[in-house]
Amino acid sequence: MHMKKNEAQRPMSNDARLATLETAFISINSTLLDMKRSFDAMDKKFDSKLDAIDKKFDSKLDAIDKKFDSKLDAIDKKFGSKLDAMDKKFESKFDAMDKKLESRFDILQNRLWSNFLWLMSMIIGLAGLIAHTQHWF
Repeated sequence: MHMKKNEAQRPMSNDARLATLETAFISINSTLLDMKRSFDAMDKKFDSKLDAIDKKFDSKLDAIDKKFDSKLDAIDKKFGSKLDAMDKKFESKFDAMDKKLESRFDILQNRLWSNFLWLMSMIIGLAGLIAHTQHWF
């Protein structure tokens, strides 16, 4: 090996420099391992926090879902009862209209029968008058 110009001024030998470099590498390696352990611990903490948030979020969503279902069931029951009430109201109105219409048809039928009987009695009376005037009996 050739000597460089500043090599003579170096106070350390190659072995000392290698030992210093080895110590620096070991220190750097241990620091990096400590950092890796710290990051792993932070990662575990972060994962546990995320899991806790996820469980909390799921429980809140389940609670909201149950509340939503109960509200929908209540609305469905209320809507069903309102529809039943409206159905009964319409049925009673239609029944009343049907009875009123039947009574009017009965009145009309009675009047037609009355008119028919009057017409028949007038025809029979007229036939009797004609028979009497013509001396048929």
